[in-house]
This record gives sequence, structure tokens and C-alpha cells, in this order.
Amino acid sequence: MTRFAKAILAAAGLAAMAGVAHAQAPAEPPPSGTVVLGAPQDLYLEVTTAPDGAPILSQEEFPLVLGGYYRFNFVCPDAQDDSTGFHLEVNDLLTNSHLRVVSVQDIEIYMQGMTFRAIECDEVGSARFSFHPMRRGIYDIYVREHSDPPKEAFGRFIVE
Repeated sequence: MTRFAKAILAAAGLAAMAGVAHAQAPAEPPPSGTVVLGAPQDLYLEVTTAPDGAPILSQEEFPLVLGGYYRFNFVCPDAQDDSTGFHLEVNDLLTNSHLRVVSVQDIEIYMQGMTFRAIECDEVGSARFSFHPMRRGIYDIYVREHSDPPKEAFGRFIVE
């Protein structure tokens, strides 16, 4: 048998073993704390405007799994200008997470562990960021509008 034939047989054998190993992989989610690969799970926070201008959050609590992979979508469907938009801060979550990608419309910024302080929407639109939470805890979501003093809304992430 030639060297080439032996190499082909060896490669075929390895491919077959990889296929068996893949077929036997459990379908359960990874244990908490394991960094998940693949596409992130989308989370949405839509912020609308109350009659008095205060922010209204579409959801106030986001349960997360330690090490999971998430994409947080901050959506502002009715912001019109600087006076009607919203400001989002999730500083403690960012401090305790591995930040991957920040995107605004079709622009993506690959952060790979770096951070940012806030996201503001002054027009209709959305921004999002993907992350892996790396520490258990309860982390505040802070949203305010632009008046002085601002009208505020609060939510939280719960990482277990």
C-alpha cells in the first residue's frame, strides 16, 4: 500500500471517528459557567415614551446563565430627536461580562473584552451588543430620558 493510500485511509478513519463522537454528543445545554459557542441568544429591551415623557421598558428582568452567549438589543421605536431619546447604562453587567461585538444598524465593532459606558438613541433605531456574563449577580439596567432632572426607568439582569 502506498503512502498516499495510507494517508487517505487514516484521514477517512479520523473523519469517521469524529462523526461518531459528534453523533454521541449530549443535547443538553452546557453547565453554568461554561462559555457557550455558536450564535448568541437575542434579548430585546424596547423603550417607548409615556405621555409624560418617561421611559417605559418592555421588560424589566432578564434571567441569564453564567457563561451563556447573549445579544442585547436596545430598541427605541419612537425617539425623534435629542430631546425625546433615551440613555442606557448597564455598567455592572459590562464589568462582569466578556463583551464581544457592539453593532448599530449595519456597523459592527469587535470589542473582544473592551467596554463602553452608555448607549443613547436620539432617533428611531436600535443598537446591540453581544456578551458572555462571567460572574453571578444581579445587575441594574438604567434608562433615562434627557430632561433635567431626568425621568428614569430601571430593570435588571439576573445571572445564575
